[in-house]
Amino acid sequence: MTQKIQAIPTNLITGFLGSGKTTAILHLLRSRPKKSNWAVLVNEFGDIGIDGAMLEQEDLGDGVFIKEVPGGCICCAAGLPLQIALNLLIKKASPERILIEPTGVGHPKKVMDVLTGEFYQTVLDIRATICLLEAHKLKDDKYLNNQTFIDQLNIADIVLASKADQASIDDIKHFHQFIGAYEPVKAHTAEIEFGQFPVELLDTERNTQRCVAFPDAHTRKAHVHHSHASTEKEPQAETIFQWQKFENNGEGYFGCGWIFDPSIVFDELKLDTFVQGEAFTRVKGIFHTDSGWLLLNRSDEQFSRQDFDESKDSRVEIIEPDFHDWNLVEEQLLACIKSADSDKNAERK
Repeated sequence: MTQKIQAIPTNLITGFLGSGKTTAILHLLRSRPKKSNWAVLVNEFGDIGIDGAMLEQEDLGDGVFIKEVPGGCICCAAGLPLQIALNLLIKKASPERILIEPTGVGHPKKVMDVLTGEFYQTVLDIRATICLLEAHKLKDDKYLNNQTFIDQLNIADIVLASKADQASIDDIKHFHQFIGAYEPVKAHTAEIEFGQFPVELLDTERNTQRCVAFPDAHTRKAHVHHSHASTEKEPQAETIFQWQKFENNGEGYFGCGWIFDPSIVFDELKLDTFVQGEAFTRVKGIFHTDSGWLLLNRSDEQFSRQDFDESKDSRVEIIEPDFHDWNLVEEQLLACIKSADSDKNAERK
């Protein structure tokens, strides 16, 4: 007798840029049942792919499988990138649960359309969509006028005010009033800290009556790829190092990312100044610095720094609501380079 295949419980973890989705997913992975296989599909706005690297460097034990799809929305091209990535993940991991983190500026409807389509009806069991947001953003017209931000809230079954330790009492009160006015009523709302919430919430039933207001908000991004080389003259040797630059735009945002050879060493103090510059609102990067490998993360006025395991390269992604002169930004970033720590010529990527 052929064994019946059980549909895989699957959740969307949505939220705008800097809302703490990756931190929440790390908490969920650490809280999963012992000896269970979980799979995570991460989609990032840019081509660089930093969130996947963050997840992979964590000591999560056996049974965690990460698949990253950088370079834009996984629902583009009739959902083929999403389907291909999901199929590979399912085949490799045979997961007991799948978590999907769409790009923070990506519209969730087309992702949901793919997941609930005919192809996956017997494969996936779509459970609650969980949206994370920072409570203070519900008072900011920049977000309230953003169609993707609004529809992330519309489609969510569970809405969590992340980083509640950084919110005011008034912000939290307004959050509950704002989300409490939704129809259909949200299955669960709460404020959370450090991405921590009960893993049991993942099994909350999805309400299929939730509708988006802007189904056509999504636009596909364009990509431009560049390669560069530079020389650094030292007393006894000439060192050539290599980097790549990736530009993209879409959903009303502009992005640019860089990947640097691991031999390049950045000055930590100069990097801090660069990342916290007034011109930027969203910067995330993994850097080889004179203080070791670091993860630097800037979201609006919030900045964090943490140690990072040695990486195959340094990489940084900047996402902004306004156009930037990326050549000028690149000059500022290159000025943070302290040295290339290898006497060997870096190979062309």
